[in-house]
Amino acid sequence: MRVQILVGIAAGALLLSGCGGSSDPEQTTPPAGDDTTTEATTEPAGDGDTQASGSVDCANITEEEVAEFAIRAQLFAQVRTVDAMMGMEAVGYDPADMAAFLDKLNGLEGVEGEVYGKPDEGLVVFRAGNDTYAAIVAKGDSATDADFAPLDELEPDIPSWINAQASILDALTQACPDLGS
Repeated sequence: MRVQILVGIAAGALLLSGCGGSSDPEQTTPPAGDDTTTEATTEPAGDGDTQASGSVDCANITEEEVAEFAIRAQLFAQVRTVDAMMGMEAVGYDPADMAAFLDKLNGLEGVEGEVYGKPDEGLVVFRAGNDTYAAIVAKGDSATDADFAPLDELEPDIPSWINAQASILDALTQACPDLGS
């Protein structure tokens, strides 16, 4: 599955939820006096793959990992009870695997996505969210629904989580346009 399709799915989810792109104008346009341009920042890499100005290793990211991230990111937006946590575990969510994939995406920091801007804040949100879910998983049977409260402090609603996900997938599309082709 192409990364562009996943970005389209996330964008469709935003439209259905009544949101589109960032509501923060500073997130999508450079501040006054900033000499940053919106021109594409892709440059050919030494092995023939194109890669944006970030240092993400496109060859080290698989379509399967991107698809798994997209599914888990949707669950991050929705799971707020211990009972629902079983659904995450049923689709193979593992906090260590998610952390490892987010580490692979470190190089996306600063990469300008075509629609959603830079994924920097989205990466921070998903790292913090993963840490929260990891703590809940570690508690096992002693976890309570109250343990999910930090997630709502990160992003207050489902469209905010989807926007963070879309910014990451949008930047990944810019950084690794040949992923999935």
